[in-house]
Amino acid sequence: MQIRAFDDYRLYKQKLSAGQVSLWYTLMSINNKAGWSTWFTAANATLESLSGLSRSGIVKNRNVLKQLNLIDFSSNGRKATSYRVCVLYTSDSAQGSIQRSVQDSTQRSTQTSVQGSSALIKQNETKQNETDDDDAGITRANVIDKWTELWGFPNAIAMPEINEWLDALPADVVDFAITIAGEHQVKAAGSLKYMRAVIEGWQKRDISTLDQAKKAAEDHDRRMKSEHSGRKPTPAKETLPTWAQDTPEKPVSDGKLSPEQQAALDARIKKFKARRPEKEGAEA
Repeated sequence: MQIRAFDDYRLYKQKLSAGQVSLWYTLMSINNKAGWSTWFTAANATLESLSGLSRSGIVKNRNVLKQLNLIDFSSNGRKATSYRVCVLYTSDSAQGSIQRSVQDSTQRSTQTSVQGSSALIKQNETKQNETDDDDAGITRANVIDKWTELWGFPNAIAMPEINEWLDALPADVVDFAITIAGEHQVKAAGSLKYMRAVIEGWQKRDISTLDQAKKAAEDHDRRMKSEHSGRKPTPAKETLPTWAQDTPEKPVSDGKLSPEQQAALDARIKKFKARRPEKEGAEA
């Protein structure tokens, strides 16, 4: 209810920067872990890590949030600063929200009774309700909690985009997209990029309900499995060993000289014999 009131505040009363939104959600997350105490402490290092803001960014944005009566804080010297998240909804708005929930529930129950005049229709509705029970009642807070469990609290870059997704799509659809990312073991560094691709893909295909998102995911998995199984393995290229390869045979020499070689050899012998008598005469 507090988160819904904060979203209404941003939508109808005051536009906030990404840093201010991130710091407010960070304080809400810390307060949740503190058991929703009126006052709780938070170190600057913790706020920096969870919000993605710098030290100066935290100081600047918390001053703005305090001026807007969204939070209050008190310095404790060298100790962690004390914070209080101001309640944004009134008892009347809370009562009105409860009444609307009761009226919606009663109306849905009446419609189900009227539509369930046929035994077959009743059986189908029962099966459908059993399927959807686990996905009912997903809120913005649930979405933020699931993101935090997988990748840590959304920083100043991720939080505004998550809010845009939640404004454009039902919370259970965004929650299902996070579930898909978790099943594919997407790391924190690639979580925002992966979620963008999933959400934008659904929006381009006009997918706006949980049933449509589940069917799209099933179709995608089936298509990927089919493509993977349809791939033919690349045949390995076999190379013959050197000894088995066809190579031109070298002509085997039979020891005989060609006519040209024989003529050259005869000329050298004749020249040698002609020089030998001259040498013997000179010695005598």
